[in-house]
Amino acid sequence: MTARTSDPTRPDAVIARGPDLTDRLAYLVQDDLLHRTVYTDPELFDLEMQRVFGGSWVFLAHESEIPEAGDYVRRQMGKRQILIVRTEHGEVKGLLNRCTHRGTTLVPSEAGCAKRFVCPYHGWAFDLDGRIANLPVSDSYDRLHERPFDLGQVAIGIRAGFIFGTLAADPMPVDDWLGAAGPWLDLHVARYPGGRLKVQRRRIVQEFAANWKMSWDNAADGIHATFAHASYNTLGKSADTKTVLARNPAVTPMVSRTLGHGHCVVDQRPGIPDGPWSTMRPLPTRAEIEASLRERGETRREMFDLMTGDMINLSIFPNLIFVGNQIMVPEPVAPDRTRVAFYLTMAPEAPEEVDLMRLRVDEDFLSFGTPDDFEMFERVQEGLRVDEEEWIDISRGTGAGDVTGEDGLVTGTVASEAPMRAYLAEWKRLMSKPVPTTVRRARIEESRFMQTIRQRQMKREQNS
Repeated sequence: MTARTSDPTRPDAVIARGPDLTDRLAYLVQDDLLHRTVYTDPELFDLEMQRVFGGSWVFLAHESEIPEAGDYVRRQMGKRQILIVRTEHGEVKGLLNRCTHRGTTLVPSEAGCAKRFVCPYHGWAFDLDGRIANLPVSDSYDRLHERPFDLGQVAIGIRAGFIFGTLAADPMPVDDWLGAAGPWLDLHVARYPGGRLKVQRRRIVQEFAANWKMSWDNAADGIHATFAHASYNTLGKSADTKTVLARNPAVTPMVSRTLGHGHCVVDQRPGIPDGPWSTMRPLPTRAEIEASLRERGETRREMFDLMTGDMINLSIFPNLIFVGNQIMVPEPVAPDRTRVAFYLTMAPEAPEEVDLMRLRVDEDFLSFGTPDDFEMFERVQEGLRVDEEEWIDISRGTGAGDVTGEDGLVTGTVASEAPMRAYLAEWKRLMSKPVPTTVRRARIEESRFMQTIRQRQMKREQNS
């Protein structure tokens, strides 16, 4: 349990910010209805940045992106820039990209390697673990012991190489938060030879003019693919390929499941008896890559299936979505603006042909399918501007196919909106009451600056 102090001038303050919204959200988010302002209200958006993207666990990076000491990547956590760093001792730290002097951002680049972080404004320098390493004119600071200048940090939790962070003062263990989603995350990693998955640092960034939650409404929506992706499905048919998206969602054996804490999964495997690779249409260099793989004697189905997605769409609320061979990370910018980062995942222990083909597969849907989704998001956001039409229906599947287990988790067809209702229930829980948050810091008592202050205090005491 973290010690509580509500004095905002203290660097170790634990503060629960904002109003109690319990009654208001009980009206806005109902069992089968959702109010339009959940997507449009600027005040709700600002509170989301505190309570959802600060008071809960948030995906930040993968360990393969920072393999060596000094490696770092810069990521977004709501409105905060976070540096995910590998220290000299191999630890993973999540440092606020903010100098503790005037607030200057320390690192302008998205990724790199450094021995320490130096503020370009006044020369303050910080070690990889966040401890202050150089404070110019340190003798001019009389109360350094009351104002520790180590970089602020977020709590870090890691599962299967995936790094999560939170500012919650007393967060639940990350494995408990993942809950039923944890084994699905492990399963995703286990398909890679040697259990080794590599996330590419270089990312593709796109934007859509709509609320970030549109990504979650869409993540487990099995019906939209038949209609929104009609052009993509036509491409598949023209190549005599039975893509998953073209199938009737009302008769497929594919299922969706809620996993607690807003997480969900769509398992398409029951509808693909011949495996994921059987759903892929012709792509550039596909024939050559397949031939090269067979020439080296590789005929295992799982190796060919590895060249495409595992057909398990796992979504970990609020910002980690697995789609095909890539990780999709929504980054909220404004109530009606969202940045999306796409990270390609690689299989370093597999033959090189596998990763070459994974590149082609990623280009395929990102080029032809993702624009369809973004267009729908923007059209929905535009429709939500109509004040007189206040409500959205989210009832699909309720009493019509959904099965609730003893654990309270729901299994339904891919046509069910149970995953949408489940993530909104978690959103409502997080948003209803102020969440106590705190900025963590490395100890400073052992620093040479603290020793200088102590020596000065001792001299004063001796002279008094």
